[in-house]
Amino acid sequence: MRVQFPDRPIAAFTASATRQVRHDIIEQLQLRDPDKYIASFHRPNLKYIVKKCDSKTQFPLLVSAIRAHPDGAIIVYAPTIANVAEMIAKLEEHGIEATGYHGKMDALTRRRNQELWMSGEVRVIVGTVAFGLGINKPDVRAVIHLSLPKSIEQYYQEAGRGGRDGLPADCLLLWRPRDAGLHAYFIGAITDSAEKERAWQRYHTIRDFVECGLCRHFQICRHFGENTKWKSCGACDVCGDDPNWVLPSAQKQTAKRSEPSKRSEQQPRVPQLIPQTQNETPEFAELRAYLREWRRATARSQEIPAFIVMHDTSLDDLCKKHPSSLTEIREVSGFGARKTELYGQQILDALQRFHEGARDPSVSSFESSAGDRNLK
Repeated sequence: MRVQFPDRPIAAFTASATRQVRHDIIEQLQLRDPDKYIASFHRPNLKYIVKKCDSKTQFPLLVSAIRAHPDGAIIVYAPTIANVAEMIAKLEEHGIEATGYHGKMDALTRRRNQELWMSGEVRVIVGTVAFGLGINKPDVRAVIHLSLPKSIEQYYQEAGRGGRDGLPADCLLLWRPRDAGLHAYFIGAITDSAEKERAWQRYHTIRDFVECGLCRHFQICRHFGENTKWKSCGACDVCGDDPNWVLPSAQKQTAKRSEPSKRSEQQPRVPQLIPQTQNETPEFAELRAYLREWRRATARSQEIPAFIVMHDTSLDDLCKKHPSSLTEIREVSGFGARKTELYGQQILDALQRFHEGARDPSVSSFESSAGDRNLK
């Protein structure tokens, strides 16, 4: 490019490049004394949780994590195509609906499954690393890895698909020592000796990330060449911010309270997270479920993602404020003039039906009215 266009400015952009990679980009593109703009790699709204597992503990932790995030979307990264199908089947056995995504699916199936997830019709998607390019869904509340990623860069990119709306999201890495065998298999297939050496270096770096006792946020920032003034983030498992559904001590306490025998203490069950939604009264929960299905039906009728109709934060605020007029809807978080014009009256109608006793949270109870309104 530099030879063909010697006088043209060249700009290069990347989401996650280490200091060495940035140097390589400048050298290979022959940039001349370029200005460098490097944003912080610190994502304070993400909580990094790393847990060493075995074949018996990984899946129960996965189920517990999914149930601990009843709102928003969830991404589960599986290491192989076979694991995708296996994990979906096991989740469905536990009453958790999930769809899949991997490189060997035909394009139509991949697009359909991605749209089901983007629209909110299915909250959980299980995919290989093939999933995620170009994904910018704002309400991903959890990103769960079921094996060691091949590098810090890959993990940062994939985990970083959580919390794009700026709200808290959990990034759970459930790794097993046997993951080393899978890495060795893939690295062994690399023919270029220099690239193979770099692949092993990346593996040792990610292995250090999960096994050393340093703050996860600090390690990531340091890996990308960012010097932080802090060594403890307060938002990772190392810094003591473990949710109760992954803390071994919490599991033992829960098992001890519910089954005080010695056998129960030796085989603690993974506890269910108590709902954390504010104002979570029975009526609030019922109204939230009712309006979630209204949102889903509206999104489906318009063939758009559910979050475009309304974010979860707006949904919570709506349930809290119970607006009775378009003017009051304007006071709900995320509702400006345009969104109020589009959906305000429909929301008032849905609230009125709820207050009159409607409780059916099924999509079908809303689809006919949404469809009639679109025809008008």
